[in-house]
Amino acid sequence: MELCSSLKSVRLRKWDRPHFGLHMGQVAPHHQRVRLGLARKALGIALLSYSLWHPKRPSQRLVCRPAVVEDDEHAMAVQAWLQTIIIKIGLCPWAKTADEAGGIRVVTSLASSPEDALLDLKAEAAKLKGSLAALPQGCPTTTLLVCPMVGEWEEFARFSVFREEELLNGDALTDEFQCKVVCFHPHQQASNSYGLNPGDEILVAQNGEQFSANVLEISGSTPRDIKVQLFGRVRQGETDAEMVIEPFLDSEDHIETIPEVDVLQLIGRDALQDEEGSRSILGRAPRVVLHLLRCKDLEAIDDKKAFETLERNEEVVEELGLEGFDELLERCG
Repeated sequence: MELCSSLKSVRLRKWDRPHFGLHMGQVAPHHQRVRLGLARKALGIALLSYSLWHPKRPSQRLVCRPAVVEDDEHAMAVQAWLQTIIIKIGLCPWAKTADEAGGIRVVTSLASSPEDALLDLKAEAAKLKGSLAALPQGCPTTTLLVCPMVGEWEEFARFSVFREEELLNGDALTDEFQCKVVCFHPHQQASNSYGLNPGDEILVAQNGEQFSANVLEISGSTPRDIKVQLFGRVRQGETDAEMVIEPFLDSEDHIETIPEVDVLQLIGRDALQDEEGSRSILGRAPRVVLHLLRCKDLEAIDDKKAFETLERNEEVVEELGLEGFDELLERCG
């Protein structure tokens, strides 16, 4: 209020104001120029005071934070895992070629919350340009986003919830960025909630009936299409927990494609019979890692080679065992 008063106090009286009737080159009287200078100073002070007492709202402020860093201790540990386990043992035959071409980007997210980690993941997905059929030579084609600072992810169970609900078991970024997400965790465990996989035995609903089936293939984004082979009707047993399967007796193969929403439950999965199953072990890394893969690159993979790789990995895992694999992880740092 004082500033406003001072501003009013130096307002020029009508007869003191310079008027437009001055001829070209004519200078206003000295007392008028002094009063004008004082008025301008008072106005500047008033504006400065207003900006100090009325700062921008938080939503208007630009908050910058470093999102990811390269070559820190966490990224180096994942690099060691990539070189000494994934590439050297041959768990992923495509990793060596991509690494030699400079196509693998490993960065550490500085996010301390799942929400910020997801923002970093989306930013990295945008850089992969999933809509392009191919990227120029030397450009990263896949990204390993290391997330060591999200405290609640230290527990695998809580990380698993994020993977299912936010990442939709890897499919959350397919529509916007055309990228899939594969998750790794130091304490990865296979579970019924990991999403469907080829080979799973499931219970499906069709035309008011229930059938048992094997998953043959999964395609599309959310909602996904599931190619299955039906092998019998399911009816209620003597107790609520008992199901009786009546196998088909004809010679038809009963192969159909159904929407994922028709899947009622997972009945069986070989990998779940032992915590040391290959999916538990192969899903482990020295840090929490969100691995971004371009959908177009995944579509180009030969199915036969992929199946052979899975079979070989099961043999390697069986030979290493859980303790042997965890020992290799510890050496990565």
